[in-house]
Amino acid sequence: MRNWIKKRLQNYKVPLSTVDFSKAEKLTSQRKVAIIGGGIAGIASASALAEKGFDVHLFEKASFLGGKVGSWEFESNGETLRTEHGFHAFFRQYFNLLEFLKQIGAHKHLIPIDDYVLLFENNQKQGFKDVETTPGLNVLDLKKYGVFNWLTLISPFSMPFLGLLQFDFNTTFKKFDEENFAQFAKRTFMPKKMRLVFNSFARAFFAEPENMSMAELIKGFHFYFLSNDKGLIYDVLDSDFQTSFIDYCITFMEEKGVTIHLNQGLEKIIYKDSKFDLMGEEYDYCIMATDVNATKHIIGNSIGLESFDTLNRQAAGLNNSGHYAVIRLWTDKFEADQSLPFFIFTDRLKCLDSVTLYHKMEKESTAWSEKNKGGIFELHSYAVPKGMDKDTCRKELINEMYHYFPELKGVKIVHEYYQFRNDFSAFHTGLYKERPTVKTEVPELFYAGDWVKMDNCAMLMEGAYVSGVLAANHILQNEGVQEKELVQVPTKGLLA
Repeated sequence: MRNWIKKRLQNYKVPLSTVDFSKAEKLTSQRKVAIIGGGIAGIASASALAEKGFDVHLFEKASFLGGKVGSWEFESNGETLRTEHGFHAFFRQYFNLLEFLKQIGAHKHLIPIDDYVLLFENNQKQGFKDVETTPGLNVLDLKKYGVFNWLTLISPFSMPFLGLLQFDFNTTFKKFDEENFAQFAKRTFMPKKMRLVFNSFARAFFAEPENMSMAELIKGFHFYFLSNDKGLIYDVLDSDFQTSFIDYCITFMEEKGVTIHLNQGLEKIIYKDSKFDLMGEEYDYCIMATDVNATKHIIGNSIGLESFDTLNRQAAGLNNSGHYAVIRLWTDKFEADQSLPFFIFTDRLKCLDSVTLYHKMEKESTAWSEKNKGGIFELHSYAVPKGMDKDTCRKELINEMYHYFPELKGVKIVHEYYQFRNDFSAFHTGLYKERPTVKTEVPELFYAGDWVKMDNCAMLMEGAYVSGVLAANHILQNEGVQEKELVQVPTKGLLA
């Protein structure tokens, strides 16, 4: 059965873009490219184009690169500390991003997580590290974890569950994009524990169950769980992102000739005679690797793009996910259960979705912890409940931490860094049809980011990286230069 499934799913890995060796290896003329946004997508585009001889200028409004994986310093009570946007997992099906980490030398910082754990409201916990990894069989294996029972499988209401194994771009979004996960769970009488697993998965895309497109959820479940045999266990970086990732990116890009402009936010672009004017400099191509908020703002303010109806309509329709919150606490206590892995999903009471134990993961955090005899806890609400304000969310996050870690009551918070943001992409119902693609109707303008619609299943960090390279590949194709090779998981499910 395992062999049949592997064959059916094309050995779990198929080409996305291939190299045409009849084309020129590098650019032989002068071409200048502006890339707006220094996150993973922008870094991917800049690196791919600079390797091929393009004059690349990367613009970033912050004082650091990385976007959602950026890392920065702040001062607190006489100490200089670092923080980030929040925990990021490098799943082993991130084929292209992981290959890039190898290319730049950052892969040596990857370490595996011990287990994939959910903490339940009733003080129980569930690990998933030993789940079968073969697609399809892994679903059946969840029975032994109590996620469902045989009655679930034979119930007539459970037939829609087959949609999880039937992912296909041609049918899944037509059938499920207008239905949210809460509606799907209700009509299928989804068991409570299965609902919790899917709730956690939905919130990893920064959406509440009543907003999350069921089609996007099926696509995500296909990508992470049902298209490959990499399993649920993933890797993380053992140091802060600047040290373990971004510094390597900067070194690589600068060696290839990329000009990096930090603290350089752009309000608009000017398009005239098939060229782009950014701050008085002319460029042959432009890649917008910005988040949805910035993309909407820049396109709306730009000059010379007014006649492109589809471009403007789609940009105006872009949506963020709503607010999410991240609070990092430096404390004078540790958690009691030392067997916990460094990242844990929680059965949220009001807003707490996950807890990361940074003192068990990052070298810098471990050093602080050993010196100060305390822990570093990151509390994350991926989708803040509608109407909950910033101060209330902070209070509830800490209260829920005490619920799951009662031994921390009375803890002294030595340092704190709190973020309440709304700049993540929305994967809500009904948005797929009008979601922009990498290639726009402006021949020299391309989009990149985890929010961009693609005909592959890559999501989150892998989606950002792949979209950035695809944008670069369009430019390489235009100039008759060899494209960068990419691979992907199969785009159809086991029963599609």
